[in-house]
Amino acid sequence: MEYSRIEKILASAFVLFLLLASINFLDELEDIPKRPDFHDYESKYVPSELLENQSRLSLLSRNFRIRYDEMRDNLTKAQELYVFKREEYRVALESNNVTEDLKNEYLSAKKDYEKALLEFSAVEAAYKEVENQLYELNNQIQELNEMAWREYRNAYSVYRIKVLLLKLLFVLPAFLASFLLYKRYKNIYAASLIAYSSLLLAYLAVEAVWSSLQVIGLSLFGAVATALALYYIRREYLKPERVHKRRIAQNKCYNCGFPIKDDYIICPNCGIKLKEKCENCGAMKPIHLDFCPYCGEQ
Repeated sequence: MEYSRIEKILASAFVLFLLLASINFLDELEDIPKRPDFHDYESKYVPSELLENQSRLSLLSRNFRIRYDEMRDNLTKAQELYVFKREEYRVALESNNVTEDLKNEYLSAKKDYEKALLEFSAVEAAYKEVENQLYELNNQIQELNEMAWREYRNAYSVYRIKVLLLKLLFVLPAFLASFLLYKRYKNIYAASLIAYSSLLLAYLAVEAVWSSLQVIGLSLFGAVATALALYYIRREYLKPERVHKRRIAQNKCYNCGFPIKDDYIICPNCGIKLKEKCENCGAMKPIHLDFCPYCGEQ
């Protein structure tokens, strides 16, 4: 049965609107099973006391780091001054030009350096101790988080299976019903229904593959889609008959694509025969044309 263009357009719109509504309905089905929340599993495995202790140690570590940098700068300045006064005092001793002021400056610089060194060593030891405690605590929390993450992934996999089963309970009966209708009536309306249900089933399959495999699923889908596209292009546009007719319309040799003139009988590039005699009118017509351009007979 032939259908008008407007009927085909309306049938396509019918399929499109049904798909949009159904996809939205499938998305709503994801809220029926309880979706796992990672924070629930995190609180189960990681006690709040550990997190509070982690926060406290992190703050303490930052404060010690600031203090550590200050003490290191003070030690560097005190050391530079001490080295300078020590060398100055040594040179004065060797030349017997030591004064009481020079000696006091040297002893004061030495005392300040030793004090800065003690303060820096104390802050450094405390800072390293806090860093070690924080490192051990972070490792402990990471191990507990990995346990929580494993249980969460298992629960989420069960959740995805439940959602998939719910969606299949909607899609498969729709596909079966449309298939039975098409088998019985075989009109444009039944064809629209089976197109809708087939596309919906394909959407569900792609969604399931993507949610479970993601990059691998996308790669497989892209590979299949590319292969189908290449097959379609080769079948529709690269068939020898189509290539030959396209080259003839462009005044080229149908075999090698070399430019030719209308009165050429043989291709000057590959030597293939370009024209044959029409059995009806006797005119020389291009090979591979279905109808003679002079008499219109096949």
